[in-house]
Amino acid sequence: MKNYSFRKRLYRILYLLFGVTLAGLIGYSAFFSYSMQQRTYKDVRQLLSLYNEETSKDLKSVDYYLMELKNYSTEVATTATLESINGHYSSILRISQMFEFNLRSFPSIKGMYAYFPKSNTWVGYSNTAESQKTFQPFLKNQFQNEEILGYIEDANGLKWIPYNYENKTYLVKTFMYDNSMIGAWTDLNALSSSLTSLDDMEAVIIFTDKEGNVISIESPSSVAKDMAANLAEQKDQLRLPLKKSLNGSSEITVDSKRYMVTTQELDYCDYYITAMIPMKIISQSVNTFWRYALLFMILILIVFGIVVYFFNKLVGGTMKMLTSMNNAIMSGDMDHRIDVTDERCDEVLEVATTYNSMVDHIQKLKLDVYEERIHKKNFQLFFLKSQVAPHFLINCLNMITYLADGTKENTAILRRMIETLSKHLRYTLSTSEHVPLSKELEYLDNYVELTKIRFPGCITYEKDIDEMAPSAEVFPLILIMFMENTFKFNLIMGEELIVKVSANVYLKNDEKRLHISHVDSGEGFSEEFLEQFNNDQYILITDKDGNHVGIKNVVSRLRLYYDESAVMKLSNEPGMGARIDLDIPYVEYQKQKDEKTTMKGIIS
Repeated sequence: MKNYSFRKRLYRILYLLFGVTLAGLIGYSAFFSYSMQQRTYKDVRQLLSLYNEETSKDLKSVDYYLMELKNYSTEVATTATLESINGHYSSILRISQMFEFNLRSFPSIKGMYAYFPKSNTWVGYSNTAESQKTFQPFLKNQFQNEEILGYIEDANGLKWIPYNYENKTYLVKTFMYDNSMIGAWTDLNALSSSLTSLDDMEAVIIFTDKEGNVISIESPSSVAKDMAANLAEQKDQLRLPLKKSLNGSSEITVDSKRYMVTTQELDYCDYYITAMIPMKIISQSVNTFWRYALLFMILILIVFGIVVYFFNKLVGGTMKMLTSMNNAIMSGDMDHRIDVTDERCDEVLEVATTYNSMVDHIQKLKLDVYEERIHKKNFQLFFLKSQVAPHFLINCLNMITYLADGTKENTAILRRMIETLSKHLRYTLSTSEHVPLSKELEYLDNYVELTKIRFPGCITYEKDIDEMAPSAEVFPLILIMFMENTFKFNLIMGEELIVKVSANVYLKNDEKRLHISHVDSGEGFSEEFLEQFNNDQYILITDKDGNHVGIKNVVSRLRLYYDESAVMKLSNEPGMGARIDLDIPYVEYQKQKDEKTTMKGIIS
C-alpha cells in the first residue's frame, strides 16, 4: 500500500472543501439571479395586469357618463337640433359647465367634448391649457374628414381611437347620436402615470401596437426620464418580443444595455403596454449576495487556517504516538514504551497508560512462563485470554488511524473512539478469570459501538437475555471473540449486518445450565468446516490463512474451564448466516475477595 502524507491529504481536503464551497456559491448565485428575475417578472406582470383592470374600469365609468349625458341632458338634445347657435349660448355654457364639473370625477381623463355637425358647433373642456388651445381644434378638424368619421361611426363608443398630435398619442372615445358626437380624450402619459410603484425599478413604459411597433415611450419615474428619451430616439428601430414577454420573462439589448421586458395586452384599446426594467437593477440583489458570499468565504478560510494550526499543534504529536504504538505491536517490540511526560490529553493519557500496562503484563507473562511451569493450566487460560487484547487493540488503532483524516466530523469521532477504546481496554486487559455475563454483555455493547463508528449504519444488533442469565459466571471475552469473528468476515461498508445474541438459564437433569446463542446474517460457515467441526477435530481447525483462530481459542478455553461439561455447536441458521450455540453449567458469579491485578495474583 502506498504511503501518504497526512498534512498533504489535509490540505487537499481543505482545497476540495473550498472548491466545493466556491462552486456552490456560483451555482446558488446563478439560481438566485434567475429566481430574482422570475420573481420580478411575476411582480411586474401582476402590476401591469392590475393596472389594466383598474384603468379599464375607470374608462368604462367614463363611457357610462357619456351615454347618460346624451340620454338625460336636455341641453345636448336641444343643441343637436339647432342649425345655428345664435341665441342659444346658455345651453352651450351649461354643457361646458357640466364637463368642467364632472371631469373632476375622472382623474385619468384630460378633457370632454360635444360636437354638433348640424350647426358645426364644438363644446369642450380640458383640465390643461395646452389641450384646451391646441388639441381641441385639431380634434374638431379631424371630425371634418369623412374617412375618419366613417371609422368613428363603425367604432361608435366600442374602443378608444388613437390620434398622434405634436409627438403625443391621444386616445379619444366618441359616441355618435343622430346629430351629435359626445366623447372624451386622454393621453398615454396620463394613463401611465399611475404606475409610480415602478419608480424604484427605473422602469420605462412603452405602448406598442399588435406588431410590436412602438407607439409611445413614457417614464413615470423621474430617474428614468433620460433613459426614456434615449429610447425615444430609437423607437423606429426598436422591436419588442411581445409574444415571448407575454408568456414569460425575456430580455432585450439596446445600446449594449440589457433590459427585462414584461408585456400586458390592454382591454380598453388595441395597444399593448410593456415595462422595460434595466437588468442592473435586478442584479443589485445578486451583487449584495456576492458581497456577503465573499465575506463568508474569507471567514471559511480563516476557520480552516485555525483548524489546521490547532490540529497540527494538538493532534500531530498524538498521532505520532499512536503510530509508534501500532508499529511496535506489529513488529513485536515488547520493550517499547510511550513517554507521557508532556501529554495533557486525558483520553490519550489513558490509552498510553493502558498500552504501557499491557506491555508490562506481556513482559511479565513471558517471565512467568518460565518461572511458573507448575501452574500450566492457569497459565494456558491467561495466555488464551491475552491473545485477544493485542489483536483487538491493533484493529482499533488501525481504525483510529483511518479516522484521523483531519475533518471536523472525524476529529469528533476520533475523540469519541479514543474515549470508548480506553474503557474497553480496561476490560480486555483485566486479569479476572471469571466475570458475570452482564459485564461481558456490557463490553460487548461497547465493542459493537466501537465498530459502528467505523461502519455507520451497517450494524443491527439485537439482544434477548432472560432475567437470570446476567448473573451467570463466564470467562471474559467469550462473546466478544464471536462478535469480532463475525465483523471480520462479514462486515462490508454499505451493507446491513444483523447480529442477534440471546442467553437463557434452564434445567437439565436437575442441573441449571446457561445457553448462549450468537447468530449473524453473514455468509455462514462452509460445509467443509462444519463437517470437520462435527467430527471433533475443531481444536486443530485453522485454514491456510489462519482463520477461525477465535473459535479455536474459545473451544480451548471451554475445555480448560469446564472439561467435557461444556458443549459448543456450530451451524448455519436458515434465512440468516452463521449460528453458534454454547451450553455451559450455570454458576452464579461471586466476586473473589483475593482478586489481584498482577500476573502472580492470577496464577497463584
